[in-house]
Amino acid sequence: MTKQVRWKCANCDHGLLAPTKPRKNDVRRYCLPCSANTGKLVERIAPSLDKQRTAKKAAVKKKTVAKRATVAKRTAPAKAQQRVDAQRAKMIHAEAEKIWKLMQPYHKGKPLPKIVIARGKNWGSQYGHAGGNYIQVNVDRSQAVSRSRRVWEVLAHELCHIAVPPIYRNGSRDVHSREFYGCLKDVWQRRWKCEISFAKVSTWGYSVDHIIERQAEHLIDWVLPTVEVAKWDRA
Repeated sequence: MTKQVRWKCANCDHGLLAPTKPRKNDVRRYCLPCSANTGKLVERIAPSLDKQRTAKKAAVKKKTVAKRATVAKRTAPAKAQQRVDAQRAKMIHAEAEKIWKLMQPYHKGKPLPKIVIARGKNWGSQYGHAGGNYIQVNVDRSQAVSRSRRVWEVLAHELCHIAVPPIYRNGSRDVHSREFYGCLKDVWQRRWKCEISFAKVSTWGYSVDHIIERQAEHLIDWVLPTVEVAKWDRA
């Protein structure tokens, strides 16, 4: 048997039983006396069905809101990281322009190379890379100030590779030459207002970077933002 509900006229409140989905031509859908009085078909309504539809609509809305909140919570860290990455890129590019300007006597007006910022631990054996007309700088997500300072050290080092190309002596290619570290020392002293001594330098290579860092690293005051301080903008 077809389920029936009470349909009522909104004008005269007269009601009767009819299926939940009566056909369009079913006379029970309409209040004939009110239709005759108004000259237009007056449809009856089913209060119980309207109540069910309202409850269902509210439930769907509640479910949608909850789903959106869950998605927002799940994607919030990624969006926050994207904002921080954009801030970091802005800061690194601004610093690269300053360093490159100081290196002008060495690169003789070459354009600033492309800066590639890669996500990675900024400790270990590989911090960055230089080649052709670009440099890569690895950026750690750590809050440690020492890791942020390492970014600026690597940035200056890799830019120096572009400003001072490898020197060939006796058939060998020297990428970390005396000239290279002369440029790097000069830029460090002018950029971070310090004095660096090479008195303890015995050979030219990565050990010289450590000598520079030990003498002047503490003077670098730029700290890259992290997700926890995403709203902070040094610029």
